[in-house]
Amino acid sequence: MKKLLSAAVLAFGLIFAASAQEDVDLTQPATQIRFPKEFNLGKWYDAKWDATWEFTSDNIKLYKGSALLVSFEGKVRDFTVKAGAKGLVVKFTCDETNRTYSFTKPISLSTDLEYVVDNFATKDHHEATIKRK
Repeated sequence: MKKLLSAAVLAFGLIFAASAQEDVDLTQPATQIRFPKEFNLGKWYDAKWDATWEFTSDNIKLYKGSALLVSFEGKVRDFTVKAGAKGLVVKFTCDETNRTYSFTKPISLSTDLEYVVDNFATKDHHEATIKRK
């Protein structure tokens, strides 16, 4: 019930924000991960890569199975959180991994996230929908 209520409040907020003419920037580009306290934190699973993305209030971690691959704490630049017509978008760049990451929570009651990873060294591009654990 608590998750459903949180999802409904988030969806309402996103719909309100999406009705604006432009995206609403909830942060300034930063070098630290800081999610608004209303952001739904937790873990999402990418079945294609057997990987888990974990979002905490001040960090994002990527696991392969149970092994930690990357902790992004202190390694990001241009961290932003924006709400707009597509939903809530979290975007950041990590020079250590040579990638730009974008996670979108579409405006819906689903807990799925859509993400895009672009490798700026090799120009590889990966898109997926990940499921909440």
